[in-house]
Amino acid sequence: LKLLKPGGRLYIAGLQPLPDKADGDANIICKVRQVRDACILLAGHRCYREYPVDWIERQLLEKKEGNATAVKLIETSKFPILYRQGTILKQINVGRSKFSFFPTKGLATEMGKVLDDLERQSLEATKRSPTGQITLGFDYVVAAEKL
Repeated sequence: LKLLKPGGRLYIAGLQPLPDKADGDANIICKVRQVRDACILLAGHRCYREYPVDWIERQLLEKKEGNATAVKLIETSKFPILYRQGTILKQINVGRSKFSFFPTKGLATEMGKVLDDLERQSLEATKRSPTGQITLGFDYVVAAEKL
């Protein structure tokens, strides 16, 4: 914010973190994320983390210059995320790509069975949808202006 002139705009794009559980077929997306993240951790790697939109907005509003608020929120736009089978499969394959880093081959084999089952479940879920897609979560853009 220090480099932004008064009246200048700041745009922050982000992905709202997925919930731990969701209703109906959308829950398969939550399960895939959980198992994908477990694979990343078992490989000794670090998971990518998103910042919730309300946290971003709060951080912006807490920015001060002297005693005054440094920015005002202009608008927050949200864009629903649509998951097709191919999108879900990419996340499952991220988990599979970590198997070579697992501490044992047996663990990789068992986790492979879990991911195979999730792939089957996600295919069934997307086939049940009239559009072949499952909607869950959203991307966002927060627009703020320096005062």
